[in-house]
Amino acid sequence: MPAIIPGHSHPLLQSLPSTTLLPTELLELLNHTYFLHLLANEPDKVLPPGKSLISMMSAPPTSHTDRGNPSLQENVEKVIHKAFWDEAIDALSSPQPSVQLPRLKLLYGDLYVALQPLLPASHVVLVTLSAPLSPTSAPLLSALNQVRAILATLRERCAPARDASIDTIAARLADGPPSPRLFVEAVREIIQLAETLRDDLSQFVVGTMGEQQLRAAVRAQARTQEHALVLDVWKAGVVEQMTVDWLSELTQPYAHVEVPAGRKWVVRLVQALGAPTAVACPLPTKPLPIQNGSAPGSPPPPVPNALPPPFFFSTPEAQYVQNFLQAIIITAALRALLPAQPPLPSSLPSLPNKPTNAYTTLTRRVWALLLSSVNDEPDAASTKIANLADELVGAAPPGTDTERLRGAVARTLQVTDPVFVLLQKRLLVAIASRLAASASPLPRVTPGEIRTGKDKAGKRTLLTTGAEDQAHGDEKEAREELVVKGFEEPVLVEALSEALQRLRVVVRWVESGWKDVLEAKAD
Repeated sequence: MPAIIPGHSHPLLQSLPSTTLLPTELLELLNHTYFLHLLANEPDKVLPPGKSLISMMSAPPTSHTDRGNPSLQENVEKVIHKAFWDEAIDALSSPQPSVQLPRLKLLYGDLYVALQPLLPASHVVLVTLSAPLSPTSAPLLSALNQVRAILATLRERCAPARDASIDTIAARLADGPPSPRLFVEAVREIIQLAETLRDDLSQFVVGTMGEQQLRAAVRAQARTQEHALVLDVWKAGVVEQMTVDWLSELTQPYAHVEVPAGRKWVVRLVQALGAPTAVACPLPTKPLPIQNGSAPGSPPPPVPNALPPPFFFSTPEAQYVQNFLQAIIITAALRALLPAQPPLPSSLPSLPNKPTNAYTTLTRRVWALLLSSVNDEPDAASTKIANLADELVGAAPPGTDTERLRGAVARTLQVTDPVFVLLQKRLLVAIASRLAASASPLPRVTPGEIRTGKDKAGKRTLLTTGAEDQAHGDEKEAREELVVKGFEEPVLVEALSEALQRLRVVVRWVESGWKDVLEAKAD
């Protein structure tokens, strides 16, 4: 059934008219694929604090079957189990470590068997549980510390729905005095919980994978699913033609940037980030009939500064980088309105632990104001021209015509202002040259397969991973420094380093999935 997204707040759909109808199935597929995209590229945006990647790939069963009253066999097993745990409590209540240690070793063995399907073989918890017990005069205290470590590990890897169960056990250990009963009950509950967690992972059988291996698998799956969805929505011939048309729009000064063969698309992307309108990649839509099916309506007007389909899932990040770069340029342009040397003494307070002059402090304050707007922070609405002008007036030398300075601030914030245009051209050409000159080796590989349960249609789904994903699965783009004339202030050098890092993530990702299309159509 078609659904309307009010205002199209979805990051992938902001460029569509607010009345666009989209099939519910398509929205679900877009959400799932974009979730994988974020897990692969920006996991911090979707991973809750203290959670690992495996925790987001597992989920509790959605339905339960009422089994009614317990059977005779279940009642007998319950009695036997109670006797087993009571005997363990008695053994651990002995004052003699020589009596406690053998029983602890047996319980450690039970924990090892229960946790082995949930953890990588080299995990420190499994290594500790299988190792000989260290001689100690207080074996129970050491065992309680081991149980706390196990709970912390399970909480990191479990589905968020299981947090409360783990927190309950941990709270009991923290509140109660150390005792054999407290320890044995915790072991029993952990073993029961481990069985539940194995059920959670039955739809995604990768509990024994390490975080880096899983990240590589997620990257491969996200890339494969994005590629298939884009080709299904736009069709292969349309994707290629739109890419060719987009590349043909490369203009000066970017057309003169020297780049290796097949890398012109990187320069074209930077050109798009310098446009006065936001980058976009709208889904192809058809006009609805005006009324009663009499005649189709007018197609929506073309979206300015549209990226070709290979950038569809990376467009939200490209939009952020575009705003981020614009804030850098505005900060540099405002700094250029004041004399080259700061007045002494300064009327602005210095930042703590940072030896700064008045203009360096000014630049940091202006950048902080603009960055809050880019990040949509709660106080971002108060970032107005007047606030920026006040900062410059406060740092201006005595005798400065403050009204003229305020007028200059208002003009400088226009994208057509000569100072803004000059600094933007200088900065983006430098970025384009740096990004295009350093291609990332992305070999084509035959992926392996990791089975992960069933999808909604009941079909077996796969996670694929190959050499490239194993190499880059846990890699973060290294920070690099790029100093451009007019952007020498330390805060701008640092901000530019972050912008480059973010752009390299986008470039690497798009290149990994669409290298053949982008390079074959680039020249």
